[in-house]
Amino acid sequence: MVLTISNCTLIDGTGSQPVKHQDLRIENNKITWIGDSDKNPFDPNENDQTIALQNSVAMPGLIDSHVHISQGYGVDQSGFLSDTIPYLTIRAILSCEKILNSGFTTVRNMGTYGYIDVAVKKAQEEGSIIGPRIVASGEMLMSSGSGELGYLRPDVYIPDMQSGFFTGAEEASKAVRTQIFHGADVLKLIASGRVGSDAHTLPWDSEITREEIRAVTNEAHRLNRKVAAHAYSSSSVKDCVLEKIDSIEHGVMIDIETIKLMASEGTFLVPTMNAFNSYLMPDAESRYPKYRLDRGRPMATTQRKNFSEYLKHDLSIAVGSDGPRPGSPPGSSARELALLVDAGMNSLKAINSATLNGAKLLGLDKEIGSIEVNKKADIILVEGNPVKEISILTDPENIRLVVLDGKIVKNTC
Repeated sequence: MVLTISNCTLIDGTGSQPVKHQDLRIENNKITWIGDSDKNPFDPNENDQTIALQNSVAMPGLIDSHVHISQGYGVDQSGFLSDTIPYLTIRAILSCEKILNSGFTTVRNMGTYGYIDVAVKKAQEEGSIIGPRIVASGEMLMSSGSGELGYLRPDVYIPDMQSGFFTGAEEASKAVRTQIFHGADVLKLIASGRVGSDAHTLPWDSEITREEIRAVTNEAHRLNRKVAAHAYSSSSVKDCVLEKIDSIEHGVMIDIETIKLMASEGTFLVPTMNAFNSYLMPDAESRYPKYRLDRGRPMATTQRKNFSEYLKHDLSIAVGSDGPRPGSPPGSSARELALLVDAGMNSLKAINSATLNGAKLLGLDKEIGSIEVNKKADIILVEGNPVKEISILTDPENIRLVVLDGKIVKNTC
């Protein structure tokens, strides 16, 4: 079947200015023609489909480079240790459908339990369930003393969650191979403490050594996998960048020297502003314990203060919502774009961070991330102009058409 999206304004995802009055032709799963609507040379056959929506904008499918598809978004946050893997899988499936319907056609999952993301990805590829294209990380890599899971008393042992734990470089390499053996496309490394943890290590504490980071990146890159590092402080981020980590997740407390280092090394930053903004929401007290608010609120202020330096030094930034999470249900990933714009990024660059730049981070820019001939047809049709008002993207009802790999998965035109 041939699909034509007719008479739209085109934002191609590369950062170029929008172009009005455009047609897009999709054959099978590829974009085969782009041009002026009045110069479309093709006569439609009876089985072809044409979609036209007045005042619409066609864009590449959006990319959320930091999600947790099985993560809860209610008030009670204890479930990640008490809910069963089958229950978390069901939640992931339901979340993925909502994420896709909001216009995000690709996500990079940044850690779950029991290889849920690998399983959901396989089911989607088989056509059993619907959801965005998934870049799966499997279980997170972390030191044996990491506070990622929160404080556990000494006699508590959770064997099903140990595949990513390591002590020393040799065990770190083994943990990488274990994730890849079970289907991980990318590795998620916990390099520092966590805001959302009640453990004794704090977000600005480094939890692993340079040698351990080097072992992870060497083994992952040898096997053609990228590594994303959860890290906050300048010292932790600097260690990660010098050991060739591909992206820094959060990175809130980095100083100018570290920002310059990241820029010179081409290290991506996924700032996850939505994560810290959630602590500032009016109902945050009802959603988070006090220790999280006490840690998270200063992070939001620090990140906003540093953001102009990210832009000044032209850091490579990719959109990552760190959701779903309390106050940010599945389908609200586009709030991250609105926060980037509110912090000083222009709308086109924010869109680029969720399209071609995100695809570059994921290593998929030859296939997706922009609307170009011969690329896969991941396309959304938006009612309204997100360049003038980026918040249009935050309402899934404004996403009128979603095409994933050439297939229409949502159509309310």
